Order: sequence, then structure tokens, then C-alpha cells
Amino acid sequence: MAKKIDICSGEYAAKWCLSDFYEESEQKLRAVLASGEDFDTGWWGCKKEIDYARICREGGALTVEVSCHMDDLYESEDLIYDALWEECRIKDELPDDIIASITDACIDAGLNDESSAEDALPQWATFEDICVCLERLTGEAVLENKAMYAELRAIVREHVAYMNGEKNGTEE
Repeated sequence: MAKKIDICSGEYAAKWCLSDFYEESEQKLRAVLASGEDFDTGWWGCKKEIDYARICREGGALTVEVSCHMDDLYESEDLIYDALWEECRIKDELPDDIIASITDACIDAGLNDESSAEDALPQWATFEDICVCLERLTGEAVLENKAMYAELRAIVREHVAYMNGEKNGTEE
């Protein structure tokens, strides 16, 4: 069983991105890496983004996991309203039935408000190797989020057109 370690300095282990560790967090991670012991950081985040990571070495395998979040899609509808503004420049609230229909279309399309990525590194991976991996995985997750958000924008645009009596973007 991997030893649970807390690399967080306060609430977060990193500042601007997952690889931008606070000094204390970096020191803790470097120490546990140098020890050769199995460990699990648990999930930790960075202060400026809604991104989280977990680093675990167990039985000779070092795993890095990343989870990148957007605004809420299903809990508070924030992401729907972000897309509504960007697509249609509308600030007004949508009718409940349109929100429900957009939400259903998002569920049907398999959209989410977060993406995850993970990779295995050699057990002897360095702190620098882990930082490079964190950056790469974050990039992969962010690209997946951007693709989902683009699809959400299209869904919102279609629903607003329908709501306004348009079909396929043209007046009926």
C-alpha cells in the first residue's frame, strides 16, 4: 500500500498551473521521489485554474493523473450561459424548457464539464519528468474540454435558433 503524503502548501500545491509548485510542495515531492518509497499524493490543485492532479508510485509504477474542469454544466448551468453569451451575445436567462432541452442534448452527446488524462512514467522519473508530464496531460485535457465546449456552443446556437422560430439558422 502506497504511503499517503500531503504535498499541499495551504489549500493548493501549485500556483498558476499544475507544474508551478509552491516551494514547500516541490520540496515534499522531490523528497518522496528521492526516497524510492511508494507514495500517493491524493488529489491536489492549483490556485489559478480549476485543475487537479494526483501522483502515485506503487509497485514500481509511477502514475500521473490530471483532471481539468470548466464552469459547471449540470449543477449551475454556468457553462450553458457562457456558451449563450459567446454564441449569441445574449445575457437574458433562457426558459426552463430550453435549458432542460440543452441539458438533455449535452447528456445525449456525452458532454461533461471536465476532462481527465493520465500516463505512466518509469518509477525513477524525476521531478522535472513529472512536471513535463503534468503539462502534457493538462494540454490534452484542455483540448478535450475545448472540443466539448465547441459542441456545447453549437447545441446552444441550435436551441436559440429553434426558440426564435428559425430552422437551420435561417428564418422560416
